[in-house]
Amino acid sequence: MPPVNWKPLAENLASILEGSGDLVSSHWKQAFEEVPRHVFVPRYFQNQGGVPTRWKPLDAAYSGDWLNPIYTNATLVTRLDPETAKSADGLFTGVPTSSSTQPSLTARMLEALDVQPGDRVLDGGTGTGYQTALIAHRLESADQLVTADIDPNVTSEALLNLEAIGITPNVLTVDMREWTWPPESFDKVIITCALPRITETLRSAVAPGGRLVANLFPPLSGGLAVLDRMPDGSLEGRFQAGGGSFMAARTAAPPPPPPLASGPVGASGESHVPVTAFDSYHFTFLLASTLPGVVLQYGTDDEGHTMRRLVMPDGAWVEGIFVGEQTQFDETGERGIWDTVEGWWGWFVDHDMPTWDRFGLTVSDEEHRLWYETPRGLSWRLPV
Repeated sequence: MPPVNWKPLAENLASILEGSGDLVSSHWKQAFEEVPRHVFVPRYFQNQGGVPTRWKPLDAAYSGDWLNPIYTNATLVTRLDPETAKSADGLFTGVPTSSSTQPSLTARMLEALDVQPGDRVLDGGTGTGYQTALIAHRLESADQLVTADIDPNVTSEALLNLEAIGITPNVLTVDMREWTWPPESFDKVIITCALPRITETLRSAVAPGGRLVANLFPPLSGGLAVLDRMPDGSLEGRFQAGGGSFMAARTAAPPPPPPLASGPVGASGESHVPVTAFDSYHFTFLLASTLPGVVLQYGTDDEGHTMRRLVMPDGAWVEGIFVGEQTQFDETGERGIWDTVEGWWGWFVDHDMPTWDRFGLTVSDEEHRLWYETPRGLSWRLPV
């Protein structure tokens, strides 16, 4: 890669993040100023629109502006699924599988993680390695830093990127959710892929006094949890006010196709839930917490009426049809998905539509318990 004048761009990005309140600590601002993001994003894909989405690859050989977008507060798609990526007229279609996270979200998560020199840190979801480098800068050494990703292509490229600027953490190619981490082996754990639940091996890996930061309940939730290790071994804490979402964590098995609604209509009726309910990230967060893996689909019915459909991983579905002020729902099976929707919507409205930070989570070896306002107050045991 030819020499580039990146330092003023990095300093400007750090100033922008400080001005927005995402960067608060001087040590994290210094890390953003001194770690070159472009080294970790030698190539990225720019969204060109279309259905399916078309992606334009950009790298240092691009005749236009390649460098400046890297030092903006933007998520950059860095990898497309090779099983779905197809080339067409210099562009690509395909499903993104890796990205360089929006710097403001990275900054908020790192501030919440509260890394101190000497901490043992697990960076779950290596991605490009940029966040790993920021953490190493804060630690002043990579000896206590482990970064893990399930994709060997991701970890090999990240390792090269890190070595290019002299950083050598322990890079593992494992499913960090299921890997057998030694108990109490990390003071800080940060996960940059979305987790349906905190696995037992991750929970037990957090040392006494430690902290875990992660986005939970994909793909519908933007809830960003900051959980501290409690004396009894549980993790407990609140969701951040700002929220944040990531691509769902992958497994060693091939990813399943998006769920398809299947089965005949088993129940129909009228409802008081408006279409605007599904525009509220805070409401859909509650749905996602109690309907694991649920997907929200947008569309219209055969008569052109607005439709919102919820589909579970096994194909069970419910859809609301919205005609003026009236809502009609149809549902397959006997699961009662719409009962969950109505129950949460009524509660949500009665409690003045609370935001993410009004909720918290306690994770023990027995359960995940979502709570409102206080751990000892109103709470719900979440399904596995």
